[in-house]
Amino acid sequence: MRAVLILFNIEKINKEYLNNAFIIGVDRGALNAINQGINLDISIGDFDSVNDNEFELIKNNSKKIIKLNRIKDETDTLEAINLVKNYDEIIILGGIKGKRIEHFYSNLILLNNYNNIKMIDDNSLIEIKKESFKPYANYQFVSFFSLDDNTIISLVGFKYNLSKYNLKRNDPLCISNEIINNPYVTLEGKIMVIYTNEAWLWMVLY
Repeated sequence: MRAVLILFNIEKINKEYLNNAFIIGVDRGALNAINQGINLDISIGDFDSVNDNEFELIKNNSKKIIKLNRIKDETDTLEAINLVKNYDEIIILGGIKGKRIEHFYSNLILLNNYNNIKMIDDNSLIEIKKESFKPYANYQFVSFFSLDDNTIISLVGFKYNLSKYNLKRNDPLCISNEIINNPYVTLEGKIMVIYTNEAWLWMVLY
């Protein structure tokens, strides 16, 4: 099962991600989704970023509303994740954008804590990997960042290949690599993978 969380203002939501998904609008992200004709299973947040008329619009276009206290220990996004944390895949749309850079950093922490989450925007995809994998080939750049000091990584099919390299935390060696042909990552450890395209090279993942 897939859940999709829609955060912040996204200029054009890629509805391919929404197929057969449980859809949650998070705070103002709910309003953004409704304005783009998306039906929401749940809208959740303290809704301090919308006015009364906008909140009524959200209520009238959501199957369920969960209004949180503005004074709380957890972010609206974490509260939303807790609703679907047992799903096979959770996609966060809009978690990379926005002027509140502290929320983006908080979302990166959530990725590390919940390994079934992907964070996607028009030009980027961020995910956590704990075993060997075949990376997506439709991004221009791919970067690997270790989340522990015991990671051993090998890269085949990239512009810069590696063989059993000990990638430690804070080691920037694996930033902005490029896929050449039939890429594969052999992995022991835990890494954050960041795929990026230049804006004019964006392509649909699904």
